[in-house]
Amino acid sequence: MRRAADLLHLHHSSVSRRLEQIGKVLDVADLARVKLALAAFRLL
Repeated sequence: MRRAADLLHLHHSSVSRRLEQIGKVLDVADLARVKLALAAFRLL
């Protein structure tokens, strides 16, 4: 989360809050894909 925030020039809590907002719009499968993409990004 913090790495993504750094790359986006945002505070980590802002990224977390935005992900929560996205989660309210997306269904469970879509949210799982987003989390998987973030996990993959961390590995890069």
